[in-house]
This record gives sequence, structure tokens and C-alpha cells, in this order.
Amino acid sequence: MVKVKRSEYIRISRTAVKKLFDQNCFGKGSVYIHVLKSGIPKEDLDKVETVMEALVKQKICGKKKKGLGWKYYLNMERLDKIREIIKETGKDSIIPILLML
Repeated sequence: MVKVKRSEYIRISRTAVKKLFDQNCFGKGSVYIHVLKSGIPKEDLDKVETVMEALVKQKICGKKKKGLGWKYYLNMERLDKIREIIKETGKDSIIPILLML
């Protein structure tokens, strides 16, 4: 696993969650990791999988095994936290607080 800084984690997770939300990926609708990597800068591409695993541990996202690899989706039970992640800007982020739980 690649070491991810706090600021990188916040930025990547916000981008990934927003992309999943925009594509309406709740359970049945899900996307492969290469789709999530498409909106991330080149220097952060190797960190996307680490961030997604952290989001799965927090139960914000889920993952399921499919024919071509893992597909990720958002957890409907955590919709309030998902909306907070999408809306937030700047240094006052809820994501590091969620990691502590």
C-alpha cells in the first residue's frame, strides 16, 4: 500500500465519492476502479485504491467482486456522511474525523 498524506486523502476521497454520487452508484450501479481513476491527477493514481479501501472500512463505500475486478458503490445507509463529504470545502473536513471512528 502507498502512503497517503491527509490532504491527498481528503482530495482523492472527495473526488471519488462525488464521481460515484454523480453516476448514481448505490448498490446496483457500481463502477470499476479505472473509472474512478479517470478524474485523478497522474501523481495520485497509485493512491486511489488505498483511499477506496479506507472508504470501504468506514462503510461509506462498498465493493463487490465482478468478472473484470472490483466494483465500488456508495452505501445508502451513510447517505448523510456522503452528502457532507461532497459539500465540504477547505481545511474543515469531516473525512479525517471519520477515520478516527
